[in-house]
Amino acid sequence: MKQPLLRVRNLSKIFGPGCPRCAADTGPEAGTNICPHCRSVVACHDIGFDLHTDEVLGVVGESGSGKSTVLRLLHFDWEATAGEVMLYENGRSPDGGGTGFDGVNLLSLGSYRQRMIRNRIMGIVFQNPHLGLKMHISSGGNIAERLLAAGWRHVGEIRRQAGELLERTEVPRARMDEPPKHFSGGMQQRVQIAKALSNSPAILLLDELTTGLDVSVQARVLDLIRRLHREMQVATLVVSHDLGVVRMLTRRTLVMKCGRIVEAGLTDQILEDPRHPYTQLMVSSML
Repeated sequence: MKQPLLRVRNLSKIFGPGCPRCAADTGPEAGTNICPHCRSVVACHDIGFDLHTDEVLGVVGESGSGKSTVLRLLHFDWEATAGEVMLYENGRSPDGGGTGFDGVNLLSLGSYRQRMIRNRIMGIVFQNPHLGLKMHISSGGNIAERLLAAGWRHVGEIRRQAGELLERTEVPRARMDEPPKHFSGGMQQRVQIAKALSNSPAILLLDELTTGLDVSVQARVLDLIRRLHREMQVATLVVSHDLGVVRMLTRRTLVMKCGRIVEAGLTDQILEDPRHPYTQLMVSSML
């Protein structure tokens, strides 16, 4: 097996004081992720997976299953309670697009270095565009902010890059100077995608990408993601409660319930022959 780009092991997040019995008395068998003893929320526990270069990996589960928590931990938005996130860059130097932290547990780094890694090699698209965009500045300005964080300094090059990215994500270049608050939900998501891809990330994180969009708009956004993945070959983590989205975008899928992974495997295999009762219920509800 070739070395993954990202290796996640024993990733856990507890909201609350926590206690020695949190892990044992929560989870799918207990039917809850709330500890009955200290009332802490075990948002995710003992999560492990590999993400390979050029791969699209799905994480699916109902609301509250912990799938979005995993994504926010990988993006360093929240501090993990425990676990390791190892990055393997195949010897790329920082000047060549790497971070210089090959084989290091990223969760052990300080917040400054985590932000540097995030700005250099990660992109994220949130379910709610208001989390990923500043609605009162121009679409081009949103992308420029991301490019500046990634180290770009030439104003003309930043504007050219912003215009090209908006065109690639099907936002007319003529609307580059308009703020996202004037756009539809689908177009706001496309601006978010352009912003996420502006630093040519090695890792793209998608959180409930199509939730709240009309069906026709969902289809166009998903087609856009598939096309951009073919063109850019970026390792992508897709978090969704929609099995249709996972079927369309991913090759492998993790199924989460009550903060744990209950099933993992090839997407087609999971959808056609689910093994865990929870996965069987999800698949049957889709049919």
